[in-house]
Amino acid sequence: MHGDGGLLLVTWSGGGNVSPLVALECRLQERGHHVRVLGPAELAERFEAEGMAFRPHRSGEEWTGGNPIEWPNATDEQRMAYLRGMADDVLDEVRRRRTDVVVVDYIPPDALCAAERSGLPVVAFVHTLYASQAAGARSPMNMAADVSRLNTMRAGLGLDPLGRTTELLDRAARVLVTTVAEVDRPSGPVPANVRYVGPLVEGPGPNAGWTPPWTPADAPLVVVSLGTTPMGEGPVLQRLVDALADLPVHVLVTLGPHLDPEALTPRHNTVVSGYVRHAAVFPHASLFVTHAGFSGVGAALSFGLPMVCVPLGREQPDNAAHVEAVGAGRTAAPDATVEELRSTVDDVLGNEAHRAAAASIASAIRLLGEGARAVDELEQLRGSGGHAG
Repeated sequence: MHGDGGLLLVTWSGGGNVSPLVALECRLQERGHHVRVLGPAELAERFEAEGMAFRPHRSGEEWTGGNPIEWPNATDEQRMAYLRGMADDVLDEVRRRRTDVVVVDYIPPDALCAAERSGLPVVAFVHTLYASQAAGARSPMNMAADVSRLNTMRAGLGLDPLGRTTELLDRAARVLVTTVAEVDRPSGPVPANVRYVGPLVEGPGPNAGWTPPWTPADAPLVVVSLGTTPMGEGPVLQRLVDALADLPVHVLVTLGPHLDPEALTPRHNTVVSGYVRHAAVFPHASLFVTHAGFSGVGAALSFGLPMVCVPLGREQPDNAAHVEAVGAGRTAAPDATVEELRSTVDDVLGNEAHRAAAASIASAIRLLGEGARAVDELEQLRGSGGHAG
């Protein structure tokens, strides 16, 4: 084991942000590190299923001392209670058990502020694009709080004010970005604390040994997944299934837990399944049809798999644009017709340039050791930082 302290990972329930953090923790444990996770109670099962130590922070109701709130309708007092509550819980956890490094999902700024206050080395874990998203003008960091509220909370922690929320990234000892520079495409040099560590992809786990449910595997396999959180994707999935029915392919559609498989009408070449880990299914696939969530994009590129991106919202159109920019696929609109979807899929399947571009990115990812670079960076910080708890 590495020392007596450990690493604290702080996260939130945002869908695609969880899998890369699970993958990071697995790689840290493989190197003998003590790791624990602080996050919302609803994620406990997800981490504990991997044998990971998980500690839930208090709920929003506990922070506000009242009833559940709808965030868009929250009062200023309730929003401040959320910010202070999360910050207090992070600091309490650091004090509860000896800690060497705090790794924080970069989106909750209150958690980053608390980690800064702890005096320990702070790592901002960026599971999105960095240049255009995390550090950009429309950074998702701004969702939780505007800078004035954040500065009010920081004053209570004895921290100096920020000029902008994204300044928290500049203050971190490291910013670990889960892609390669070739995909992120920054317009100039990135700050000295930024490290591109490549996608962090979970192993096959319970899906190890998965094989395509067709015998023989006499046609290309197209994997279709539009995410694990609700985004009104049901009608889009059905049009994709219908579009692929007239192509000489096998189709595996994986659904998030929020979707009823019975609501989808499969075709002769389609199998509908629950979630199957990317590392289990992608080695068998020829194409990934995706909503362009960044976790799935990173996994596909790790396996050299070209994509058809059907972005549904949020940061997904930007992710899809970056996939197109490196030549690893094409984008289709979520309201595209069956004929338009079929044409786009057929084009990407038949275009060797897309496969070659995806393979080139996969080579760049392998040079970073498939997660080893992230662990190396954290080990350097463990050797240089202090302890708390």
